[in-house]
Amino acid sequence: MNTFLIRFSQDPIGNTLAVIVLLLLLAGFIQSLLAFSNDEPPKRRPPAWWIVVLALAGAAVAFYMAYVEINKVEALCGPVGNCNSVQQSRYATLFGVLPVGVFGIIGYIAILVAWAFQTYAPAPLRVPAALTLWGMTLFGTLFSAYLTFLEPFVIGATCIWCISSALIMLALLYLETPLMLALWQAEEEDDLA
Repeated sequence: MNTFLIRFSQDPIGNTLAVIVLLLLLAGFIQSLLAFSNDEPPKRRPPAWWIVVLALAGAAVAFYMAYVEINKVEALCGPVGNCNSVQQSRYATLFGVLPVGVFGIIGYIAILVAWAFQTYAPAPLRVPAALTLWGMTLFGTLFSAYLTFLEPFVIGATCIWCISSALIMLALLYLETPLMLALWQAEEEDDLA
């Protein structure tokens, strides 16, 4: 039997969920890039405070995963997936040193800081802050896609906490893209005036 099929069959429900989330992440990434080709201002501008709520939820998930990774304790996984197999894999740390959960905490805090600059900084700093925030959510979505790919295709197990963080990052990208484009287009109009 193919190695991929053996790994996938170790957690068929969790791994199927991971593949679906992976496809959503890739579609969201492409949609976010295609938003730049649209010259019209975004039709919807979601409330900016949703970014804060999602970033705090993501930080909470990352904090829990960091706790599990650092203390080498069993994760509460629920009925889907096998979080502990994922957390005990070599992919649970970056470069064999930094737990992915700690990297997630740093990322979500950086998103909150960039959001604060985008929202409250003097006007000349808002567009660079929005671009930075959008770039972080874009990177976070791609990094989440990489980690989500590893779960069914390399590790053979899926972590529902990791899937949750990936979906939160995708939602942040989805929310930030129109906010960033609106700020960017407003600045371009100011420059032309």
